[in-house]
Amino acid sequence: MKKSRSKERLGSGRSRSSKKRDQIHERTGGHFKPHKKIRATVDKNRRGFAFLIADGKKSSHQEDLFIPPHQASELFHGDRVEATVTSRGRVEDIRVIAHRYQELVGRYTPSLSPGRAAGWVIYEKKNAREEICILRQPIPRKGPIRAGDWVRVKLHFHTTGEYSVTGDILEVYGKDLPPSADVSMVAAEFGLVEEHAASAVEEAKTKTLQVPGKDQKGRKDLRHVPFITIDGETARDFDDAVYVEQNEKGYILWVAIADVSHYVREGSALDQEARSRGTSVYFPERAFHMLPRELSENLCSLVPDEPRLTLVARMWFDQNGRNRDTEVYEGIIQSKRRATYNQIQKEWLENQNNPNWKYKAHFELFHILKRTRTQRGSIEFDLPEPELNVTPQGEVVSIKHRQRFEAHKLIEEFMIAANEAVTRWMMKRRWPFVYRIHEEPSPEALERFRELAATVGVQFWVEPGASPKVLAEVVQRLEGHPAESLLNMALLRSMKQAVYSETHGIHYGLASEAYTHFTSPIRRYPDLVVHRLLRQVIQKGGKNPKLSPQERSRLEKSLAEICEHCSYRERLAADAERESIKLKQVRMMVAHLGDEFDAKIVGMISSGLFVQIENPYVEGMVAVESIADDFYEFNEERMVFFGRRKKRTFRIGDGVRIRVVRADIEKRQIDFTIIENTK
Repeated sequence: MKKSRSKERLGSGRSRSSKKRDQIHERTGGHFKPHKKIRATVDKNRRGFAFLIADGKKSSHQEDLFIPPHQASELFHGDRVEATVTSRGRVEDIRVIAHRYQELVGRYTPSLSPGRAAGWVIYEKKNAREEICILRQPIPRKGPIRAGDWVRVKLHFHTTGEYSVTGDILEVYGKDLPPSADVSMVAAEFGLVEEHAASAVEEAKTKTLQVPGKDQKGRKDLRHVPFITIDGETARDFDDAVYVEQNEKGYILWVAIADVSHYVREGSALDQEARSRGTSVYFPERAFHMLPRELSENLCSLVPDEPRLTLVARMWFDQNGRNRDTEVYEGIIQSKRRATYNQIQKEWLENQNNPNWKYKAHFELFHILKRTRTQRGSIEFDLPEPELNVTPQGEVVSIKHRQRFEAHKLIEEFMIAANEAVTRWMMKRRWPFVYRIHEEPSPEALERFRELAATVGVQFWVEPGASPKVLAEVVQRLEGHPAESLLNMALLRSMKQAVYSETHGIHYGLASEAYTHFTSPIRRYPDLVVHRLLRQVIQKGGKNPKLSPQERSRLEKSLAEICEHCSYRERLAADAERESIKLKQVRMMVAHLGDEFDAKIVGMISSGLFVQIENPYVEGMVAVESIADDFYEFNEERMVFFGRRKKRTFRIGDGVRIRVVRADIEKRQIDFTIIENTK
């Protein structure tokens, strides 16, 4: 089990197609681009090799780079590295920038060579496997550590010596991992920290609101405007408030966003803390907030009947939903109501035919904006999401299919409108900015999706570089199809990830020529930076702000670094949230081992079927070899499993009766077996 350091120099990794490229080069005398530096994340396999997953928009066409085992032994799964890629696709000079893991939760194994080490902590996750050496030293614990016990371990990375990583055991959980340890385990895997730095917390405690006073200087007093916040039942911070008024020409939409930039000044302890986190992370039990609660749930939360500092986008729309004008300014508001999605949805259903309902104009404008965006080709993914009810101790109470009401969509539509309007406003002023961009999918990815769709009877054709409207129409055609969930997810995966960028680009999924993130500065650092840039322009007069070439260069360089870092942190947070939900789903099914449920087939691969239960809302796999009544073969072209003897078939959308046979917390995997076909 010894994890010794390799004596070989890192740097001869090859991309998956680099050998072929080299052969072509030698045969044709072709030319290659010069060496380039990349930043990447290490994706390590349990068999010892690894791939480097390059960062950011500039790497959207970059293949994952292969690192063989004798070099990968010095890298840890999740490490952030900088490397040089040669003209022939080789990787050289890999340098670790940061280790993602500071702590891990794994299983303890005593050493078979007592003279060398006390033991090992084995960390396994899907394909990844790491072994952390526990040296002979006092280990804090309440009782003896036994083989197979779950433990939490602090990691120490070394550049010299026999072991590249060693650890100190901080906590012993015992044979079974308790639900209360779930957050710590997932947070450790993604390098996430719950507690804020003491300096940031102390700084947050010094912040106050002075109204009237210096905080109001230069701001428009909008406390008379009847703003409303609409959020979830359990929301504790409210960073957006809206109001719609109607006139003879159309509608005026006001979107007021908490002015976090007033309190979090660049370079301060609060700013350093927020920048390093990049985003808040939401686990089923609780959230890891980007900002201390003194700000996120107090001064920067648009609570009702309290004055709050905001940045306001005031937008004029005609009857067809076209934006005719936008104003952006610093304001002070006083929300008149805190409402929940459920409340507004109920009121809307009761007042659809009431011309005097106070929020009638809100819903009219929402439907106009949504129709306009759909017509231009915005892709409307309506992917099912689980809604978890979890105790503070981590015990799962229920997992249901999350409902999305018109009230949810109204707020989403208004936020999209504000993000676009603010971006266009800034582009007219030619000021450096942070854009939210989403590049069009590659022809290869679209072809793979087209082939998958064809297997379930959905035919379409997309020319390279085609408008997203074609894909939007495909998504509309999928509504109600048995494979709707599968194909929507497949299409989403075929598309490139949206990222932050200091240079302008399109947002393909939204069919938007100008987009940013302006609406959530409490929980996203890029939004906070956008607010700072907006205030810079506003405070320079708003119309023709001046910036010297040197200042522009420095600002653009700083924004580039922020965009790359925040795109990376966003991906980490999203992955952590998905893993935490999956872990809770597995925990839920541990209590149902041996139980039977009605389920639906939602996907399939050669090794088995993916099935989904409605309540509790979980998904798992049926291994093909577990279906004992026949020998089943997979026809990928027709997307069907069929039995050789009985000719029984399984297709996407079929109903099946299943039994829960395995719920593995360590691998986060749920296995079912089919009892009968209920189609």
